[in-house]
Amino acid sequence: MIRKRGYSMRGEKVAVRGDFQRKPRISVLALSFVSCCKDFVYSARGRVNQYPGSNSVWILDGASIHRHPEIIKLPAKCRRGPYFLPAYCPFFNPIEFLFGFVKKAFMRH
Repeated sequence: MIRKRGYSMRGEKVAVRGDFQRKPRISVLALSFVSCCKDFVYSARGRVNQYPGSNSVWILDGASIHRHPEIIKLPAKCRRGPYFLPAYCPFFNPIEFLFGFVKKAFMRH
């Protein structure tokens, strides 16, 4: 892939170095998310815990790992329903700002 735009001093040619191929994206959190959710749901069975209580709900955004069939079934087994946030509403999910900051820091280094 050849870059069409770049930055350089005025009057000089743009120096383009490197291999600019888009690589597949990797989600590190998705590796253990399903097992962590199972541990969270099944930890309340057989003993008294404050969370998850009878009035607890799961609020999830539209990430593909959150829509996994196993994740959707887990709260239903404990008589809790998952609630999904509307699409493109990061202001309902403040952790997205932190994820964006961390993502930019990784891309810089």
